[in-house]
Amino acid sequence: MTAIPAPDHGRGRTAPPRSISDLGVLVETEARLDRALAAAHATATAAVAAASQRADAAIATVDGEIEHARARIAAEIATATAAQCRALAEQAHGQAARFDAMRGDALDAIAMALARRLAAIALDEVAA
Repeated sequence: MTAIPAPDHGRGRTAPPRSISDLGVLVETEARLDRALAAAHATATAAVAAASQRADAAIATVDGEIEHARARIAAEIATATAAQCRALAEQAHGQAARFDAMRGDALDAIAMALARRLAAIALDEVAA
């Protein structure tokens, strides 16, 4: 009967020496990872730049819309103000015409009263 040797599970074993080919594989792997990292960084940088350009364009669009709205509101205010000024001027002209009519009526009444008084004085003078 032959004896079966007991498993060694790595005890007492030394690591095999790294060969030059293993070092070459590690260097190539590191270089490949560096290239992949650089490519990922370039892709991320391009994505950030594109997003920044889209954000700038959106901001410019919103700024244009705001300026358009401001101009429209200013025009609406100017139109409303002009209409109010015309209405106030018409109202003032109407009130001035009514005042002139009332003043004329009052002057007519005063003139008539004065004429009656003068006629009464003249009649009193003639009678005396």
